[in-house]
Amino acid sequence: MNNSTVFTPNWIVNLAAIASGLNSEQILVLAELYGNIESTALPSTTELQRRLALGTTSATSLARTLREISLSQDVTSRDIRIALASLAHGRGSGGGSDEMFEVVCTAPSNFGIPVRTTFATAVEMVQAARSEIFVVGYLITGGARELIEQLANANRNGRLTITLIGNRMRAQLSTLQSLWPNDISPPTVFSRESTSIDDISALHAKLLICDGKTALITSANFSYHGLHENIEVGVKIRTASVSRLVEFVNAMIQTGAVHPVKW
Repeated sequence: MNNSTVFTPNWIVNLAAIASGLNSEQILVLAELYGNIESTALPSTTELQRRLALGTTSATSLARTLREISLSQDVTSRDIRIALASLAHGRGSGGGSDEMFEVVCTAPSNFGIPVRTTFATAVEMVQAARSEIFVVGYLITGGARELIEQLANANRNGRLTITLIGNRMRAQLSTLQSLWPNDISPPTVFSRESTSIDDISALHAKLLICDGKTALITSANFSYHGLHENIEVGVKIRTASVSRLVEFVNAMIQTGAVHPVKW
């Protein structure tokens, strides 16, 4: 009878511990980072914030732990990449629910918030989209330039359907047009306009829905302050219920609650 036990190196135990706070998509992105760096290089806190859409505190802690692991004897970037890919695979094939709920917020830069930021989360979602993006907002301004550029770049090869639905979009369209590259197909735009019956009624929802599976529901406008400096709170979700949000958005279009705007 074999009484031997399998020994798991401490660095893998530590890696699994920090990966427990990430979803499988983030773990794969982190593994990709290790596939693109030299064996002696490490992903920086800033890079982790940007690529994984983490808050400052979370990214700093992750960078510190990764640095400690990299200093372990005989542990290479390739070893870490393979271990991360295995962890992501195990997470994805574990038979459990792939539903995800994460708190997302905007706050002044001196907060040092320990949760995901609205801007970084939105960018991550846009970059990960493969077929369809809905952007629904009350206000879309030039202050959201970086996010708008990400939307345009996501559709550079024409593989995405991008739909923007806004409040009084006819008044905001020129700003959007000035930021959208001329060589990339423009989004389909719809607008909620005032009526003679009720000139106050508005579209006040703020949503980002990608591929009918993941949604960001937030209080933040798509503006500089909404994405970077206001105090805003939202949630990123990946659940079957997102399909109901898509139905709701399509119902706005089909019932004429919003109207097409010529680009």
